[in-house]
Amino acid sequence: MKKKIKLKHILSKLYHLLDARQKRSFLFIVVIMILSSALTQFTPKAIGWLTDDILIQEQIEFFNIIPVLLLILVVNVVNELIKILRRIMVEDTATKTEKRARGLVITSLLKAPLSFFKENMTGNIHGRLNRCLEGTIKLEKLIFMDFAPAIFNSAAAIFVIFTTLPAVLALPMLLVIPIGIGIVFRQISTQQGIRVELLETKSSMDGTIVELLNGIEVIRITDSISLEESRFENKSEFLRKKEMKHHKQMAKYDCWKFINEVTFTVLMIGISAYLATQEIISVGAVLTSYLCFSQLIKPLEELHRILDELSESVILADDFFKLAEIPNDFSYTEVNKATSGPNIISPFINIKDLHFSYDNQASVLKNLNLAFEKGSFTGIAGPSGCGKSSFIKAVCKLEQYKGEIFIDGVDLRSLSRKELSRIIALVPQSPFIVAGTIYENICYGLDRMPSQKEVENAVRKACLTEFIDSLPNKLNTVLSENGGNLSGGQKQRIAIARIFLRKPEILILDEATSALDNTSERYIQNEIEKLKEETKMTVISIAHRLTTLKNSDRILVMEHGEIVQTGKYQELIEKDGIFRQMYEGKLK
Repeated sequence: MKKKIKLKHILSKLYHLLDARQKRSFLFIVVIMILSSALTQFTPKAIGWLTDDILIQEQIEFFNIIPVLLLILVVNVVNELIKILRRIMVEDTATKTEKRARGLVITSLLKAPLSFFKENMTGNIHGRLNRCLEGTIKLEKLIFMDFAPAIFNSAAAIFVIFTTLPAVLALPMLLVIPIGIGIVFRQISTQQGIRVELLETKSSMDGTIVELLNGIEVIRITDSISLEESRFENKSEFLRKKEMKHHKQMAKYDCWKFINEVTFTVLMIGISAYLATQEIISVGAVLTSYLCFSQLIKPLEELHRILDELSESVILADDFFKLAEIPNDFSYTEVNKATSGPNIISPFINIKDLHFSYDNQASVLKNLNLAFEKGSFTGIAGPSGCGKSSFIKAVCKLEQYKGEIFIDGVDLRSLSRKELSRIIALVPQSPFIVAGTIYENICYGLDRMPSQKEVENAVRKACLTEFIDSLPNKLNTVLSENGGNLSGGQKQRIAIARIFLRKPEILILDEATSALDNTSERYIQNEIEKLKEETKMTVISIAHRLTTLKNSDRILVMEHGEIVQTGKYQELIEKDGIFRQMYEGKLK
């Protein structure tokens, strides 16, 4: 019962993926399938007529059977055209559903909590997504290309059998159906668990492959190819054994299906032949009964395959809807417009009693109370693991926190991601580079199309001019995945160029210039300072290279999630404390 409810639930979700036009298309498809099934039964009946009414007559003229032969030809051609139309309509609807489903699950993943990506390997998610999307569309095609036609053809064959043949022959013929379906359902129930295991194992292997490719340089440097081959071999062998166990069981059930079908075929021929010898049915009826039984067996054979594939597709579709229905990250919760207000102009940052921890572990940030004036430049320093990056995640609303953060008097929790994207720009140590042109990467995230002059100015301010001019295609040069054909400094410059186009109200630099040489860093700092003065931009900068913070209005020194020192660069150097120890290289 649970399986039926689950199937009904999944089919309901699949139905809701369709738009109104697609639903009307499927209704029309059902109508033409019924017509096709009726036409399929014409040939067995026509052959029976030929046998009884024409061929057994003496001195029959061949021309008398030509109209019947032509009618058989026309009916079969029309039936085939209907099948082609059905296929085109199903494929058209399936491709549209696939497009919509892919968009749905991508949106779900992009809005998923960050904890989801910490708990699942990237390759695992990618492989799982492709398989479950393929399975969902296959489920739709199976229903309308295979399952429904098989049901309608079987129903049409049963109708012809009961209207043409005596009950003593018709009833035994129909017993093949419940027995065959019973075997299939037994097969599905025993193999469902192993199918899930196979899918999980394949997803795990996808994750391992992506992990290996991402670490290819380290693997070569450490000469760990043999180790990784062994690790992958173990997983491959585990998968092989599971698949062989599954295939052996499938072969066993296929054997039972064959025995069922051949037994009833022989039984049907024997009974119909006996009835013909007793003159209970005609010779044509014997031929019709065999052809009708063949029409009944053919969809039954298909039904065996369809139900088997359907069970796997249902599992994949179920997994697809799990991905498509991942709860949104807390930062995408509906915004209370009454509290957020429509206009956010001057972001004055006020932090009260801020506490932060990962997965309810020990607090990373403890009771922080801070205020950032509009247009100020605040540096944050401290040893590794002191909570600097965690503080940035809280301010950017990337992780949940306890306490209060206000921007221009508005609670951060009430601001939508769209509003935050207009206010805050974050430049991380390892910038996000998409596989596209340099121009596309510099303009990434903008809600407007900048002019050529604006882009050129941004390039100049980010010290990218010389690099771009050295390239044959200039700004149209295509970058590889993750900027694989760029140096660390070039990636950071591209990310910094985005700042000069976006002109955010709050700029957060998280080791944003760590890969730059001193000359480039100073030049970019001066340009950022000019932008700050022009736009009253508030700057928060994290840096291990302490000289980066030399021109800041103040520096916050953190240790164990708390602010332990505050002051200007020169003041902190002259005082005993963590900042001085870091400056002297005694603490990192």
